[in-house]
Amino acid sequence: MKVLVWFRRDLRLHDNLALSAALQFINQQDNSDKVELIPLYIVHRPQIMRCAAHRFQFVLESVADLANALEARGSQLVVAKGDGLRVLRRLLPAWGITHLYFDAVCEPYAVERDNRALALAKSLGVQTHVTRGYELYNMDAVVAGNGGRAPKTYQMFLRAVAKQPKPAEPLPAPETLPAPMRTQSQLYQQVLSYWKSRLKLDKVVEEDPKEKTRQMEEIAGPEKNFALPELTDFGYEVPEKHSFIYGGEKKALGVLQDYFRDEEKVAKFEKPKTSPAQTPPSPATTVLSPHLFFGCLSPRTFYHQLRAILQRHKNPSTPPVSLEGQLLWREFYHCHGHANPYFDKMEESPTCLQVDWRWHTIPDEEEDMTDDDKLARSQFEAWKEGRTGFPWIDAIMIQLKEEGWMHHLARHSVACFLTRGDLYISWVRGLEVFQERLIDHDWSLNAGNWLWLSSSYFFTAYFRVYSPIAFGKKWDPEGNFIKKYIPALKKFPAKYIYEPWKAPMALQHAAGCRIGKDYPSPIVDHKQGVRIWHCQ
Repeated sequence: MKVLVWFRRDLRLHDNLALSAALQFINQQDNSDKVELIPLYIVHRPQIMRCAAHRFQFVLESVADLANALEARGSQLVVAKGDGLRVLRRLLPAWGITHLYFDAVCEPYAVERDNRALALAKSLGVQTHVTRGYELYNMDAVVAGNGGRAPKTYQMFLRAVAKQPKPAEPLPAPETLPAPMRTQSQLYQQVLSYWKSRLKLDKVVEEDPKEKTRQMEEIAGPEKNFALPELTDFGYEVPEKHSFIYGGEKKALGVLQDYFRDEEKVAKFEKPKTSPAQTPPSPATTVLSPHLFFGCLSPRTFYHQLRAILQRHKNPSTPPVSLEGQLLWREFYHCHGHANPYFDKMEESPTCLQVDWRWHTIPDEEEDMTDDDKLARSQFEAWKEGRTGFPWIDAIMIQLKEEGWMHHLARHSVACFLTRGDLYISWVRGLEVFQERLIDHDWSLNAGNWLWLSSSYFFTAYFRVYSPIAFGKKWDPEGNFIKKYIPALKKFPAKYIYEPWKAPMALQHAAGCRIGKDYPSPIVDHKQGVRIWHCQ
């Protein structure tokens, strides 16, 4: 028997349900030493998914860490390149795989992919086993228990999950693993030999044998040994400066341990009281969201360690603002994303408010654009690149571009500014930017937060707007956050750092930064913009 464990968003050994189930199966066999275990990860950069270099770098670091952890326990990770189903179609029969194990992911597009993978395995006579370790709760059960719909509000969701089984204790990482029976180079040769023989046997004339060989080499990498690829192999340039966030299970567990060391802070954590202006690495938040998304950290490990701390302290904070509440927000949005395949769309979604946003429908040709289309396009690009003329907004967007991360309340600020606050530009355009640039981008959370901040769903108090001036001042009156990300303004005094266009010309000259030349003038009048859009 040959058992393949397909790692996806479970890039860890601790509490890895698919790996644990595979090991349990192997150990139950009479001739367990004859059963081959092949851990596989498939690296793919789909053209339809936006993904900047920092995010992809995090993925490769996480896969490298997984490979090291497997090797330390006597195994080896096989890393293939390409579309997951296409790769499996080549590898499963070539390696004679008899059993396939993987952990489920809840997004509708992932469910569809997994169903195709299961159908492929069935057609090849491969037995499959699917585990559920990506969330604390079974989203199918939550939706079914709520009449076939996701609970509309957070409080309704809390009541719904209270009826579900409590999250199980996390599983320990295995101490040892079965040794590989074939080297990575041998695995490649077996794939190549298998498909060459199939071409001869089936007398396939429509498929060029050289093209088949090229495909095999593409899957196995230039060295033909299923080694971990480089960032540049996918068309990326290595960022000049690494983000403060590094990938991998080892890093994730270290961050968790460091943050949970201060139990009083953990027990009293309240998200709205954490500062969006603290520059990373910030003690205000855990910054574990990328590790949870890619599965470097098990949500059950996070949950149970947190619950143990809360039980040792009197009067801890509670959801939705507590640290436990943040984990449950993840579950809440995952539930909505699981139940609604159009969660990230406006027209197609049955729950989204239909709004005539600017720059929502993008004309194909320049001549088809109205003057306001052209203005909205330029304003959107200014927002995206941190050139709005509002230093608080620009500093946040520059942080996103340079580091792939920003505090949750900072995301609130820039999302509100783009949509109902100032520019009245479609939340879908902002969602696309976050999808590309956030290391911790999560399809369900990203859509849910944009729906909330644009008052398109969940939140209806559209008139409650984040000021691009006053909100930043509340957290950072001296403007140190702005000065870090916009060096041109570093000599401006606190009085003008949030509104540099009000600074006297003499002060601008003395600071070496003339507004409108060295730093842009505001692209919109905030007070006027709020009045106009709220009258729509």
